[in-house]
Amino acid sequence: MTPKRVVIVGGGTAGWVTASNMNGALNRDGQKVVDITLIESPDIPRIAVGEATFPTIHQILFNLSLDETEFMKATDATYKHSIKFANWLYNEGEHYHHQFSRYNPEAVDHYGADWLKSDRTILFADTVSAQPAICDQHLSPKLIGTRQFQNPLTYAFHLNALKFADYLRDVATANGVTHHLENMTEVEMTDDGNIAAVNTDRGNRYEADLFIDCTGFSALLIEKKLGIEWDDFSQWLLCDRALVMQVPYETYYPGFVRSGTIATALNAGWIWDIPLINRRGVGYVYSSQFISDDEAELELRRYEGAHSDDLPTRIVPFKAGCRKQTWAKNCVAIGLSGGFLEPLESTGIYLVQLAAMTLAEFFPHHGHMEELADKFNGLMSDRFEEILGFLNMHYCLTRRTDTEFWLEIARPERILPALQERLDLWRIKPVSKGDFKDLCSAFSYQNHELVLFGMDFARDYYAEIYGDDLSAAEIPEVIVKRLEGMQRQLPPHELWLQQTLGMPEYKKPKQRGSVWD
Repeated sequence: MTPKRVVIVGGGTAGWVTASNMNGALNRDGQKVVDITLIESPDIPRIAVGEATFPTIHQILFNLSLDETEFMKATDATYKHSIKFANWLYNEGEHYHHQFSRYNPEAVDHYGADWLKSDRTILFADTVSAQPAICDQHLSPKLIGTRQFQNPLTYAFHLNALKFADYLRDVATANGVTHHLENMTEVEMTDDGNIAAVNTDRGNRYEADLFIDCTGFSALLIEKKLGIEWDDFSQWLLCDRALVMQVPYETYYPGFVRSGTIATALNAGWIWDIPLINRRGVGYVYSSQFISDDEAELELRRYEGAHSDDLPTRIVPFKAGCRKQTWAKNCVAIGLSGGFLEPLESTGIYLVQLAAMTLAEFFPHHGHMEELADKFNGLMSDRFEEILGFLNMHYCLTRRTDTEFWLEIARPERILPALQERLDLWRIKPVSKGDFKDLCSAFSYQNHELVLFGMDFARDYYAEIYGDDLSAAEIPEVIVKRLEGMQRQLPPHELWLQQTLGMPEYKKPKQRGSVWD
């Protein structure tokens, strides 16, 4: 059988995650089912920021038979236990964790319901998992010398997104994907509205059965040629810009490497803080309606400290939303061309990976393009809407009143209607497994618990009901013992990185005045 032809226009993380995963999923056991070509512009600058990932990234390593240690070395990667949210509720130094591991009882999970009826003197995350404390102590999730996939905790990675794309490029091309560094100049269309071919500045013409648009917000195929409109999410996610900075450890090393992402709420948005093996990446995600670029830069440098005064920054505009159809005719949009949700929960690579693997599952081997596209579009639309609601929930539960941004974000019209329905339900019953019937969901009831209770959800309601009968919050003995055991065994994160990946031993500079001090 003649292989089907797939042309991916655009490289970067989206292009190479798509190419490598589809190639691994479709061309198995030595059989060439799909001929994949990726065309990448040599002239478009690539954006280099540190990126945090979701635990599903392990599926990429497993599906492509990649060695975790080699992957980490190639991408400057570090481990990630959790996202720690700081100052989201009152801006008074409070925090909560959204970690990846939690204790799951064999019987009914009653921990959320019990905590709601408690005095809340212990953070909910600490009552269901040892991982927040492990993260705060900057410990590795793995022992030195532990084999791949043998670890006591679920974790993800922080990585250099450019190096990750390059690493997957090398894997994909070594396994049969064709790579061309050329600029697309023209798109040829058929009479029935499909894409026939793309032409490049080197005089080449590439025909295909299926085209994948990984051209970022430019959306050169899905929007510019096929005219598929953008569904705007800015009513519920106000941020539209990111100001990014790299902080090399030669400039400032705090003496440890965090093993989690920090998301710190500021006046008009929030800052990500992501450690790599040789530097940190920080970025202020903010709304240009409420703060100027110059003011945002001042806030970012104030957060980082005096050592950042001479470090360059770069502004990255973005728009929150997704395509009304991510698969139209014979074109599929993956990555920014298909949709973007701010990186608050590190779902960027996850959405690309999900689209690539779903496309492999629904690949039109024998035609039926329209029927398969309808199913694909429904699944991807559900994922975007689900993550939109989850992100919106982080904002709308705030009790901050110190800036116009936080006052605006909590207004009723800024709350997604579907989310408001759930919040109304969860005020009269605890969130539970039965509230989530989608088996493909990225975020379970347990993920929702961590954010809801981290934001002190429905305190007044339960205080009114139980009054003086509120029980004392406590940490179950099984979690206390688990924490004690891991504290004895797990090495400091930087020690694991030094001994396993060859991270240099950086010296902490003398200058002070950082959030890290």
